[in-house]
Amino acid sequence: MLPTLREVLALPSFRAAAPEVLGGPLLDLDAVSVRWVHSSEVYEIAGLLAGGEVLLTTGLGLHGRTAAQLTAYVDQLADAGCAALALEIGRSFFEVPAPIVLAAQRRGIPLVALHTVVPFVRMIEDFHDLAVRRRPDAPRLGERVWQEVLAPVVHGQGMRALLDAAARLAGCSVELVDVDGTLVERSRVAVPEWAGECVSADVRGPGGPAGQVVLRGRASARRGAVLQRLAVAVALELGRHPGGEQRPSLAQAVVTDLAAGAIASAADLRDRLAAAGWLPTPGRHLLVAALDVDPRVPAHELVAPLRDALTAELGPVVVGAAGSQVVGLCQGWSRPLPQRVRATLTAAYDALGTSGGGARVLAAAAPVADLADVGAAVAQVREVVQVARRVGTRAGVVLARDLGVPRLLAAGSTPTATAAFVAEQLGPLLEYDIAATADLMRTLDAFVAHSTSKSRTAAALGIRRQSLYARLERIERLLGVSLDDPTQLTCLAVALTAWRMRTGLDPQTAFG
Repeated sequence: MLPTLREVLALPSFRAAAPEVLGGPLLDLDAVSVRWVHSSEVYEIAGLLAGGEVLLTTGLGLHGRTAAQLTAYVDQLADAGCAALALEIGRSFFEVPAPIVLAAQRRGIPLVALHTVVPFVRMIEDFHDLAVRRRPDAPRLGERVWQEVLAPVVHGQGMRALLDAAARLAGCSVELVDVDGTLVERSRVAVPEWAGECVSADVRGPGGPAGQVVLRGRASARRGAVLQRLAVAVALELGRHPGGEQRPSLAQAVVTDLAAGAIASAADLRDRLAAAGWLPTPGRHLLVAALDVDPRVPAHELVAPLRDALTAELGPVVVGAAGSQVVGLCQGWSRPLPQRVRATLTAAYDALGTSGGGARVLAAAAPVADLADVGAAVAQVREVVQVARRVGTRAGVVLARDLGVPRLLAAGSTPTATAAFVAEQLGPLLEYDIAATADLMRTLDAFVAHSTSKSRTAAALGIRRQSLYARLERIERLLGVSLDDPTQLTCLAVALTAWRMRTGLDPQTAFG
């Protein structure tokens, strides 16, 4: 039996894309069978479909088309037996064009607006897993679970990869805790959050109890099968690291609990740090740094290099892995001026050069004066790393203050509101660049980045100043603004940042 459209939209990657089904009140998602998920930007794609597909598109091939052409596009998809059309909002279109909506309603083809950018390949992979589970000749559940959870152990991919595999199978987050209940590792796969009940199983090693695996979801036969086999796989993985490596170091345990928000008070943190052999000096601020690590490199491999680099600049530190990041708690100064923080972390980052393969951005939270604020600083610095990824920063040192606007946008704006703001501020410019293959977005971005200096902007773009003047005049006409107005320029600068976060694209290369 083929999966239904409702089941497909419930897959983790589809849910992460914030889907909105646009259709009449009689649309029944359970009555739509899906044979495959496919992505394409080709306008004439209908002739290549076999029927039963959910078609994913950013709308690139539809931009600039007339109403009649958009209507014909939907009619051709319906004639080909397309199960549903899913259009990503925010790149080519800021809302689903009315001709597409009307044609989809007329032909009875489900239309889905995707409000958050999620790589289409993840959606296709999730559907592939779902389709394989539905095949009559697919391995029995228990056999397939064994194959999935043992693969990371056999291939030496590490504990996080093992928990990620279990999370994909169970459809919920998965945790490993030690015998004291301290969080050791948590899956990082995007799955629906569940604040209710959970199921767990003991992990037993050669020397006795080694902890528990916890599935953060409602009990079911499927999760029971995953849990039973995961407990054995985790024991095998722990057995790969005999001796002291079975349990995290005291420093690692502190970092893990800080990242999880599991340290209740400043007194508790002080005791934990003392047990780890590290206590801050009164009157000096604390610095919390986080190193973003390439997902292909286990984060724990960067713990020692980062510890050595930070120790050389700041003295003894507490360092541990937290997911795909390495977090360090450092002793700062009585006056932690931003330029001093930046220079110190830059020296540490440079020292990682030969020993820090896989190191990306080294981020720093705002310095704190009290142990009670360290937990919030850890949360902030991890947020800074995530925002840095979203705006395209992949290397170097970044302070929290450097990404103030992107962090504010990430914290206080929904995907729909962000898309509306970008459309309001930059819509005509984006439409012009896509239709005419022009460089106006790139020009505006460079103009803002170079503090409105026309000479430096022209040099950065590699054009004559007369050409720059013509482009700036066209930008002003299209947007109806004056680039000499500080308020309007500020709005455009924020909109450029929001567009970067929304699409993950760099204006300097997006329209090449």
